[in-house]
Formats: sequence, C-alpha cells, structure tokens
Amino acid sequence: MKLLPLTSALLIAIAGVLLMAMMLLTVVDVVGRYVFNSPVPGAFEATEIMLALAIFAGLPIVTARGDHVTVRLLVDRMPDGPRFLLDRLVELVVAVLLAGAAYLLYQRGAALSRYGDATVLLHIPLAPVAYALMALSAAASVVAAARFVLQILAARRPNAGADR
Repeated sequence: MKLLPLTSALLIAIAGVLLMAMMLLTVVDVVGRYVFNSPVPGAFEATEIMLALAIFAGLPIVTARGDHVTVRLLVDRMPDGPRFLLDRLVELVVAVLLAGAAYLLYQRGAALSRYGDATVLLHIPLAPVAYALMALSAAASVVAAARFVLQILAARRPNAGADR
C-alpha cells in the first residue's frame, strides 16, 4: 500500500529535518562541552522531543510499506491459506495496538495539558508533543487498517495471485 505521495514526502521531510537537527545539536553540544566547557543548555530535552517526533513521523510510512520488524521462522513454511489468515490477523492486531497507543497518548496529552507540564530547562510544553505523537500513531493505525482491508479485497479478486 502506498501513502499519498505528498503525505509520504512530508513525513519523510519532517523526519529528515528532525534527524538533521538532532545531529547538529549533538555536534554543537559535544564541541561546546569538551572544547569550550559550555554545553548547550537543554540539548538533551530538545533531542528527546525530536527523537520521539522523528520515530512517530516514520511510523505511518513503515506501516504503509509493511516494513515492521518481523520474525517469520515458521510462517513462511505454512501453506498459503493459513499464512494469509495469519498475516491479516497480524495487520489487524497492529491496527488495534496503534489505535490503543493513540488513545493512551491522547490521555497523556490531556493530563499534560491540565497540569501545564513543560520541560525543565527549555520550558517546552509537553502536551502538544503528546498530541502530535497521538496524531501520528492514529494515522499509522488507519494505514494498518487500510492495509488489512485492501489485502482482503485483493484476495477476493479473480486472479489475485497472478500479479504477485
């Protein structure tokens, strides 16, 4: 399954910019710490937030490509029918788990918003970060559910295996 090209490009760009910013911040922090004895204040906080956002930005892309880490020691030796059913079950479980993660992140964001929690040094509000992670997890859940449905529909077509 492919994401919309613009959506995919945007998520890849966001993840790339975040990774580049983390790299630059880490270099500046290390040089400042060991050469000038003056680290970048809050570098750890900023890196933590950027890492979480970069990981979750990649989640819908990885889900759409079906590139989650898998161990298929016995599954690949199964007959086609049971293997198809097991693969669809796994996609459904992934969709449900990602939706559950989105729900928990929504609850966490609401709690962070109520308490006004922010990072210690940079005072970055944490609720918007939790809500962004929730939205990305929800998007990945929708993608996983779409993969589930599309795979079942493709299997019901005549000559479904001919284009593999």
